[in-house]
Amino acid sequence: MMRKSLYLILAAPLALSTFSTAQAGSSADLRADELRLRQEENQLQRDRDRLYIDRRHRAPRYVIRADEDRVRADRSRIRAIKADIRRDRQIRRRRRY
Repeated sequence: MMRKSLYLILAAPLALSTFSTAQAGSSADLRADELRLRQEENQLQRDRDRLYIDRRHRAPRYVIRADEDRVRADRSRIRAIKADIRRDRQIRRRRRY
């Protein structure tokens, strides 16, 4: 009985990781990531425009810093999404062979 429950405990993480990688390389996941990337790039452009306008109109420093922080955060999210897309494409390539 003890051995059977031990096998179940050890088998569960392996099964879950298999399902998560199967979903990670799917074309639906890839399309969703690409859509999210476009949305984040649009948000980055809006934040850059806001930063440009605030600098141009000599806004207070705290406003400019907040805009710069938003731009930095947008860039980091875009980097993460691009890494996710690269990982999904690698998974798809590995599955073909």
